[in-house]
Amino acid sequence: MSRSRSAICLVILLCTGCVKTAGIPPADLTLSSFALSSNNLFTAYFSYTVDLQNAFNDYEKSNQLTPTLICSLNRDIDFSSEHSIAIKAEGRVDASSQATPNYKFSSDLIVYYSNADGPQRDLNDYDAIKPLLASQASIPCKVRITAYGYEAYYTNTLFIPSRVMIEQIFR
Repeated sequence: MSRSRSAICLVILLCTGCVKTAGIPPADLTLSSFALSSNNLFTAYFSYTVDLQNAFNDYEKSNQLTPTLICSLNRDIDFSSEHSIAIKAEGRVDASSQATPNYKFSSDLIVYYSNADGPQRDLNDYDAIKPLLASQASIPCKVRITAYGYEAYYTNTLFIPSRVMIEQIFR
């Protein structure tokens, strides 16, 4: 193989490892309601000006994985892919209505606790998280969407008032 072909192959190989930033516009999530569902999971209902179920297809012509709503219960606001929030509520985002301009979504949230050594466990013991909720005015949440070849896309932060979550626990 000639030297120039080797150089071209090397450049192509290096570029295939590159990840791109998606051109999905940043926008704010709007909380519609919040409830403790019959299956004992918190359910957040919210709207967004972008169709979260098809964002990568609409803006990048690329397939995506199911969007996830992530809420930090311990004041950790680092939602990056490289970081794991120790105590969080997380759930798949499901479309309720896909009518423009505000698409409506819901997410059943499961509370997780991550140990320093890595294992994660389901903590849906609401008595255990009440002190965390009571110690802050609101809980920050973001939707994460991933697609192959792209950096994870995060929405702007949605703040769920802690009192709303606590009220649902006492119902």
